[in-house]
Amino acid sequence: MGFVASLFIVYGVAGVVLGVAVAIAIGRCLHHRRRSQIAAYARSPSASPGAIREGFALLRGEVSAEDAAPGDAVIAVEIPCGGQAGAAPSAWQTRARAFSLRLASGATVRVEPASSRLTLDTTFVPTRRGGAPAYVSEVRPGDTIYIAGSVRREIDASAAGTGYRDAARAWVLRAPAHGSLCVASETVIAHHAQRARFHRSWALALGGALAALHLGLFRAFHASMLGAVDSAGSIDIGPAALALFFVGAAALTYRTLAEQTSPWIELRVDRSRAT
Repeated sequence: MGFVASLFIVYGVAGVVLGVAVAIAIGRCLHHRRRSQIAAYARSPSASPGAIREGFALLRGEVSAEDAAPGDAVIAVEIPCGGQAGAAPSAWQTRARAFSLRLASGATVRVEPASSRLTLDTTFVPTRRGGAPAYVSEVRPGDTIYIAGSVRREIDASAAGTGYRDAARAWVLRAPAHGSLCVASETVIAHHAQRARFHRSWALALGGALAALHLGLFRAFHASMLGAVDSAGSIDIGPAALALFFVGAAALTYRTLAEQTSPWIELRVDRSRAT
């Protein structure tokens, strides 16, 4: 093959394309791991309140709301049956109020949800509202939930002292600066953990393939490019065809399996247009 074609195969297809696939797999692995890994201070019953840190975290705990009537939901999302097929975003009804989340250690975090920045990544059950069918998902006091957001140290208005310096402070969970406060079920968390393992396996496999191609099949070409040998800088048609087939098959298989094994279908609604 010619020199330019060899450059394209070695550095374009077997380098850039395969490298991008590895980067995507690593990125997806980290994304799902972040969505499935509970913060250490929320996991351990023996964790001290001083172990809580500011920043993004996935927490698990029991919902409590002292000022709520028994059975009242602290978070409720209602979707008319036609909403999934294309109803306006305003058809979605979201109600959310502040509540407390008691961690395994006994420490309490105040949760401040905002209806416009809230995601329920959990199961919706069929019901009827005003005689019309709808799907509803609710979080009630006593429920054990997983919730991801930004943990901050803030002044606790409900327990404030006589002045600013005497003001009590508490840990508060809100939506992150860019994103939503996400409430998830245990099943969804398990799905995220499984997806993290899936993408990690593919990242290792694709990374191994990248190393094998460049340290094995194309080693002589790299040596010629670096001037380590005097042979012409080109590769034969056989290795080129093998590399094209291998990279294409690997990338296509990864993408196909990622789509076919996905345990959920993501539904996004632009709530900024809701009235």
